[in-house]
Amino acid sequence: MVAIQHPLELAYPEYARWSVEWVNAGRVGIVAFFLVSGYVVGLTLSKQSPRVFSVRRFWRLYPIYWAATIGFVITVAITGSAPIDYSLLVIAINVTMLQGFIGVSTILGVAWTLGIEIVFYAQSVAGKLLRRLDWTVWLGLFWLALFGTMAGSNFIRGSDFTAVVPLMMFTASLGFALYLWDQKRSKALVPLGIAAMLGVPVLGYFLEYDGNGVTSAWTPVGFDASYAVGLALFAAFYLFRNRETPDSILWLGKISYALYLVHTIVMTALLPFGFPAPVFVLVTVALSLVVAWAAHHFVEKPSIDLGRRLTRSEARVHA
Repeated sequence: MVAIQHPLELAYPEYARWSVEWVNAGRVGIVAFFLVSGYVVGLTLSKQSPRVFSVRRFWRLYPIYWAATIGFVITVAITGSAPIDYSLLVIAINVTMLQGFIGVSTILGVAWTLGIEIVFYAQSVAGKLLRRLDWTVWLGLFWLALFGTMAGSNFIRGSDFTAVVPLMMFTASLGFALYLWDQKRSKALVPLGIAAMLGVPVLGYFLEYDGNGVTSAWTPVGFDASYAVGLALFAAFYLFRNRETPDSILWLGKISYALYLVHTIVMTALLPFGFPAPVFVLVTVALSLVVAWAAHHFVEKPSIDLGRRLTRSEARVHA
């Protein structure tokens, strides 16, 4: 959904405006992703030691992210589509992948979500080390409170917080809570679920409307509807989780991280050709799938396999 949203909004400015006023497919996909991530992190950590989890996640995420970032910088340099004037500090923080969490400029635009993911991993590993995985779930209410504080500041003081970081941390915690509910009927799911369905829409209104008739780039409806549709999308797939999954969907799942990273590169490379809008969107999506497959096959999969080899003996003992 993200890989479709970006070329669409670039090719059709009117769609870009509509998507922040009503429903943004990219935001829907990101909300669903963080729910999936929270659930999968709970599932994985229940079967792996903190060290095995951390090593495997490092090799799963970082090599292809570094390769994609370098590829993006090269593409920008060739096309001249943007200035390349990153400071050493920005480069160093981007290497760690934490830039999106701490609000530093992101070289590869879509990578802003990855810092949130890394911090959620750290939060979850801490819970595993303390032998209290449910502790990380209840932290979701802290992140929601921080989201609410930022929303209140926007409404009362006219600040311009996006507040996406604490909201996505809360959302991942909700996914984790659902996993714990499936395993042992954790009580955390009920308050987090109610907060997601009732609390987030109210806070989202305050976040995007400053009380003086001036809205941010997002409208309250666009912000809240995109979040709600993301919840609904995840819920729909969750309800059908025990049914056989088509091979095409499994293939998309395998290349999804690579697709998320490389579609911006493809988009940037195609812009100078001046394709008509519909052709630009179709070619970008199709070529992004091809490049994502190559990146997965030649970079991501070998890195994942290396992480598994490095932890195979320890993972066998833990199991």
